[in-house]
Amino acid sequence: MLDFSFTAAQEEYRSKLREIALGELLPLYRENDEAAAYPTEQIKRILAFAAEFWSGREDERNLIVSGITAEEIARGDINCVLPALGPAVSHEFLGEASPALKERWLPGLLSGEKVIGLCLSEEGAGSDMGAMQTSAERKGDVYVVSGEKNSVSFLNADVFYVFARTDPSSSGWRGLSAFLIPRETPGLSFEPYEDMGCRSVPRGILRLRDVETPTTSMVGQEGTAFPMIRKFFDVNRAMIALKCVGAARQTLDETVEYTKDRHQFGVPLASFQGVAFPLSEAATLLELGRVLSYKVLWMRMQDIPCMTESAMVKWWVPKVACEIVQQCLLLNGHKGYTRHVPIEQRLRDLIGWRIGDGSEEIMKLLIARDLLGKEILAR
Repeated sequence: MLDFSFTAAQEEYRSKLREIALGELLPLYRENDEAAAYPTEQIKRILAFAAEFWSGREDERNLIVSGITAEEIARGDINCVLPALGPAVSHEFLGEASPALKERWLPGLLSGEKVIGLCLSEEGAGSDMGAMQTSAERKGDVYVVSGEKNSVSFLNADVFYVFARTDPSSSGWRGLSAFLIPRETPGLSFEPYEDMGCRSVPRGILRLRDVETPTTSMVGQEGTAFPMIRKFFDVNRAMIALKCVGAARQTLDETVEYTKDRHQFGVPLASFQGVAFPLSEAATLLELGRVLSYKVLWMRMQDIPCMTESAMVKWWVPKVACEIVQQCLLLNGHKGYTRHVPIEQRLRDLIGWRIGDGSEEIMKLLIARDLLGKEILAR
């Protein structure tokens, strides 16, 4: 029989985390956006709370718990989510790293003292990782890395997870390797973007000019970076979907209260079907996205392939979340269009997640290949 319940501990964790999100994160949400200030202290607070809560029962702190973290923290500040997901996601992200690399970087990442930036995309290689041009040439005990990475989230990172081609004769996704390169390494330079949303998380271009990194900085085996990171994509796409659900659900909850309190023509605004029905539709759609997102995490925990399901939630949930937040903005009237309420900021923040970690078109292509077969689709 299907069981859609959380454990008692997970429910308690959800409840306490929501208190932190609404009581401590939400009041600073706009302030951090306006100042483009990275929420270091808030992230450290979340991680410290989670570490204390799960102390002595670490075996229960699984991907479902990380999903709860994504959903609830996004109610307060969606920009705090990714660095606060905890050891279950870090294991997926850096699972192939050597013990020495884990010992060096994981403690800081899991406390919020350190930040990591993922460097995959390039000007000519976004969803098509096989077109990657950044190169890493081995010279003795070091690799010399040269190239340019764009759309690097967490440009403020202490360490960059850089993907490069180590086999110059290779093509496509073969011959790619990954390295953990500290920020202070000579040859790195940075160019920040000015984004419309998620402004408290700096994003931009990382340039690498003859950057020497030791062979011990490689994550996994040479030439295996693509299949290694592809496994992480499934989890990350579910986390993206859940944080979009959280931000949109909080907006919906706020709008429900507003339309119940706001009176027009002598009755609550919510009593009009033109208001009540869109809210009902929004609640339905968010619940559907939420359930499928947790199913992806459950599938990964059972070692069941979930690439198709993760692609489903990645293209659909951010789109639906944006549409729901926009509808809520309209239902709030002129006030919703101002910065007095966080709706416009959530809309700006959510739009970027329709792009990040794979466009809607790429996600649909992945689904179609599974549905129809690769041989049917034109390459």
